Amino acid sequence: MEHRVLRMPQGAHADCWAGKLMTTVEGAGAAALALLPLPNVSTLSGLQTEGTICVWCGASLVPYTARDLGIRPGPNGVTIFPRGCGTCVGAKAADVYKIHVSACGSCLRNRPCPERTGLRRLASEGAS
Repeated sequence: MEHRVLRMPQGAHADCWAGKLMTTVEGAGAAALALLPLPNVSTLSGLQTEGTICVWCGASLVPYTARDLGIRPGPNGVTIFPRGCGTCVGAKAADVYKIHVSACGSCLRNRPCPERTGLRRLASEGAS
């Protein structure tokens, strides 16, 4: 995981600044999770659609190892709640990262890109 020292802007209130920083970091992670493609949702088991087992490899998940992939549309208008294990999320994030940085206008121009940041973070967390 990449660590950076961030300095609070002069005159900023500590609680407000920390809250904005956390929202930005969490937002980047949530956006990156939403970019990860799921297997064909019509072929997923009930345990996969409810997030009890990894949507990709079928490994059993416990709260501290599961990564919530967000609410997603399922077959026949049903909502699903998939989750993945750290290994699969990291691998999928690494795959999507490679595609993203070669096609994203901001990434190609070396400009800030929250999706790139989030995908890189997910990929490195899964590798650890």
